[in-house]
Amino acid sequence: MVGLKVTNVRLSGKLVSDVDKLAKRHDLNRSEVIRQALTVYIHLVENMGTMLRPLAFQVKPSQIGYMRRGDVAILKVPTGHAIVVGSTSSGAVGSKSLDKVKVQGRVLGKFLARVALMDVAATGAFPLLLSVTLGVEKEPTGREILEGIRREAAVLGLEPNQVVMENTEENFETVQTGAGLTVVGFANEEELRLGKTRPGDLLVAVGKPKVGDEVLPAEAKGEIADLKNVTWLSQKKYVHDIVPVGTFGIAYEARMMAYAVGRQLKFAEKTAIDLEKTAGPATVVLVTVDGEKLEELTLLLRKPITVVGEIL
Repeated sequence: MVGLKVTNVRLSGKLVSDVDKLAKRHDLNRSEVIRQALTVYIHLVENMGTMLRPLAFQVKPSQIGYMRRGDVAILKVPTGHAIVVGSTSSGAVGSKSLDKVKVQGRVLGKFLARVALMDVAATGAFPLLLSVTLGVEKEPTGREILEGIRREAAVLGLEPNQVVMENTEENFETVQTGAGLTVVGFANEEELRLGKTRPGDLLVAVGKPKVGDEVLPAEAKGEIADLKNVTWLSQKKYVHDIVPVGTFGIAYEARMMAYAVGRQLKFAEKTAIDLEKTAGPATVVLVTVDGEKLEELTLLLRKPITVVGEIL
């Protein structure tokens, strides 16, 4: 036919399957479905003007909303999305001669990644990038730390070679380990787990507070929270807010969770764990949960569960 041109287009297998389903349903051939789809799309673009240039690229800095929760920053944009940034650091922990706590590099890397990934994942965001800044040489210390970081990133199904950025100290010889890690995540604003706590919720600690040389033996016994626990908890609707606990301890974070929703907190009269003790590298996760689901939570999670208090 006059005026027609042949154009080759590469489509994914799923898209081709969807096109074929439409073609069969409406008794059309594949080419006609694609032609009609493009015609409708071009009409929308010409009349709406934003589909080819999404609203996200028109956002001005003044339109971005900023909020903080502990070591996490949440940047909300008018498109209904949020960028979530979490960070952590470590000093004098590692295999160097002047390190105060002696651990293998891969162990340090694992817990660095775990802390920052848990902080971001607990908000409901999905981590997309890990930026690692190491105050040690790449070989061999830096490589070992990065190995631990990459293994922990893989727990979430991330491809370490794609999402891990690294920077090491190659100018000077170091005798003590210093490390920092920043995680960037992305979420739909409506899926963020912030301020979801309800009156009557139980405040529950998952894991036991451990620090320093206590951490590895406790992990071997299954006594501390981990990244898999956070991802599992984030999939349960009866779990409302999720907050990893670190240096400031359970009691402090519990008060902050209640304060964030403008409620009072009634602590349990007795608990089997020290609520003031530092939880080191996020060995405890605090959650607010529907009290009727406490038994289910205990049975399925297989980690030490302690009722810390109740939201009034």
